[in-house]
Amino acid sequence: MDQHTTFTPTQEYSQEQYQQHQQRNQRTQERMSKPPAYITTKDLSYLQDALSWELLAMKKCRHFANECRNNQIKQHINQAGQMHQKHYKILLKHINPANSNYHHNRGFNNG
Repeated sequence: MDQHTTFTPTQEYSQEQYQQHQQRNQRTQERMSKPPAYITTKDLSYLQDALSWELLAMKKCRHFANECRNNQIKQHINQAGQMHQKHYKILLKHINPANSNYHHNRGFNNG
């Protein structure tokens, strides 16, 4: 059975089988405490896409915060931009832990 298949206890599956399935899913969905020692080409491609998405989100937040006249909304947009900058930095560390400080000043500023 595929690990992403969802099912509930029925006559076909016992409660024990259902609990085993749930436990297996929880283990596979746990967050890594640190990145793996190496990154595959496919992983790198996913990380590059995610970096692009986060950078685009930062730029959009900056643009719309500058366009916004309502200070409360502007503050929320700035917070969203900072969140995307944080995600960008985290992803960048996974790609190149030694040089991630280089990109810290390229992100989202409140000004």
